[in-house]
Amino acid sequence: MKVTLAKHAGFCFGVRRAVDMAARMAAETGGGHSLGPVIHNRHVVDALTGNGVKPVADLGEAGGGAILFPSHGVAPTVFEEAREKGLTVYDATCPLVRKAQRAAKRLLDQGYTVVVVGDAKHAEVQSIVGWTGGRAVVVEGPEDVPALPPVERVGVLSQTTQPARVLEAVVAALRERAGEVRIEPTVCRVTLERQAEARELARQAQVVLVVGGQHSANTRQLVQIGRDEGARTYHVESAAEIQPAWFSGVDSAAILAGASTPDWITEEVVAKMKELNEKQEPEPGQEEPKTETPEESATEAEGQAQMADALKTLRNGELVRGRVVSVSSEGVMVDVGYKSEGIIPPSELGLKENQTPDQVVKVGDEIDVVVKNVEGPDGNVILSKRRADEEDAWKKLQAVHESGEPIEVPVVAEVKGGLIVDAGVRGFVPASHVSRGFVKDLKPFVGQTIKVRVIELDRPRNQVILSRKLILEEEQRRLREETWKNIEEGEVRTGTVKRLADFGAFVDLGGVDGLLHVSELSYGRVKHPSEVVHEGQEINVKVLKVDRGNERISLGYKQTLPDPWKEVADRYPEGAIVQGKVVRLAPFGAFVELEPGIDGLVHISQLADRRVGKPEDVVTPGQEVKVKVLGVNPEAHRISLSLREAEEARDRAEYERKAAKPEAEGGGGGAEGGGLATLGDVFSDLFSKEKGEPDKGR
Repeated sequence: MKVTLAKHAGFCFGVRRAVDMAARMAAETGGGHSLGPVIHNRHVVDALTGNGVKPVADLGEAGGGAILFPSHGVAPTVFEEAREKGLTVYDATCPLVRKAQRAAKRLLDQGYTVVVVGDAKHAEVQSIVGWTGGRAVVVEGPEDVPALPPVERVGVLSQTTQPARVLEAVVAALRERAGEVRIEPTVCRVTLERQAEARELARQAQVVLVVGGQHSANTRQLVQIGRDEGARTYHVESAAEIQPAWFSGVDSAAILAGASTPDWITEEVVAKMKELNEKQEPEPGQEEPKTETPEESATEAEGQAQMADALKTLRNGELVRGRVVSVSSEGVMVDVGYKSEGIIPPSELGLKENQTPDQVVKVGDEIDVVVKNVEGPDGNVILSKRRADEEDAWKKLQAVHESGEPIEVPVVAEVKGGLIVDAGVRGFVPASHVSRGFVKDLKPFVGQTIKVRVIELDRPRNQVILSRKLILEEEQRRLREETWKNIEEGEVRTGTVKRLADFGAFVDLGGVDGLLHVSELSYGRVKHPSEVVHEGQEINVKVLKVDRGNERISLGYKQTLPDPWKEVADRYPEGAIVQGKVVRLAPFGAFVELEPGIDGLVHISQLADRRVGKPEDVVTPGQEVKVKVLGVNPEAHRISLSLREAEEARDRAEYERKAAKPEAEGGGGGAEGGGLATLGDVFSDLFSKEKGEPDKGR
């Protein structure tokens, strides 16, 4: 009997990621829980449970500690509930499922009626519906469409394991009931490849054996494909369930494995089939072997596994898993279950600069390697961890490329036209994709870790093109939407001065620029914004006006500073003589700055003791003057000043000083005091009388 094993068998990327994350959670926390089974395979779930990762039906059963969300994902409300309970979340959602979740939410936000093609009871479908707040409609096939009400716009996506023909049939039915039908591609490409291969093998084989969990949707799809193609199809979870009678008189059989089926179970099934092939077929009428007990099955499975290891063969280029048995500067010895141990030369370890082999692997580590040469120069199998890591990196890059997920990569070098990064393989970020704007010098990026998105993959040419700009633009759009949604007049926000102009400064409030006019920078006079702020400075500003229609925001800076007018009456009491500087002239008078932000007006009638035609006949801008405070109105931000009365007060003080001088010398004043009046005193007296001022002692 010819037995063919499907090339696409065993864990897909999303399932392997979930299992690895569960193992990591167990190692980091000593156990934890998973919300439901990690994957739909009871053997794997049992193994993880034995390792401390116990499935629970809801978060209430988890208590505290860590919780793992499985590959099929959960609704946003579950994340919120986990945070409220203080649980440490390990999110193992398959990137393709996350893509479907986000697509569903995006379609809903854009006004589409969301239709999900899939099994309404499946956890993946329920998680996708959860991202629409429960508003999405689930249909299992085109027969469910007539029950839907006519709608104007429909957005369609599917469960990732859904056959393409079912999705196409549903879309065709929807086009008859909706004005617009938009399709979001969410079917897993790997699933499509598995299904296509399953269809081809089922056409060639008499019996199809599908290995996988009973609750695995993709496994059940493989079973259905086998039956649709007319092959006798059996669904088993392990080798112990295989019945020899199924293959009596059969010339060809095919083995398929679901995406949730671990390799070791598939290998047991292959070994069982080899054993059946080697046994002689029973004569007609001979009784079939009795069904084995679980204990016998376990013993037999263990023996088969040992036999499979003993007969294991290796091929150049094959990816295998092994255990590190020794590490030295000469290389790493790895047990891959072959007749002799394999060796990884230092050049094939993928060492980075200044790294040693013991910094990369330790004795006992389970690692993936690629067979470079089955028979090396010394009889050892030559292995490559570097190539295995590259294979793994390419798979991960393919997954994030399809899902649109960003990744973080270290920048290792600057070259002409862009940056070289380490994405597991050599990646290139063109200069035009480094930032949102032109970057003159790329050297500062070397040594940094940056977030990028894969925009082009070309495996044959070993080419990986990435973009940082797309991430920055997406963050900018998100910040902009968030800012416009929440910003309100009157609130104080923190922003960054983006650029300066003669009329003001533009401040980035988070994806949105607001204008800080030069008049709102200070209570004092500002000729240019650079006198107060500089580019890159983080400042607090008050939102003065929001014009969402024209997308304009007016800001104030001085409103966040102490108001100098609050205590101005205490600093400048009425009648006080104070120093100031003429800052501006007007036809009706001169403005005098007493301190930054405090200007007072000297009315033209208060400039001199004579009639003044123009203020510039008496004072000039920049001139330092003494003025008398006539009145203060803090609420109106007004101070009335007098230059004339200040000068008169100065003259009186001078007169009194001179008049008092003879007394100070001991002679007294006038005839009675024995003092003699001078001509200066007489003329000074006359001058005062002409001006209407009282004489001393009058």
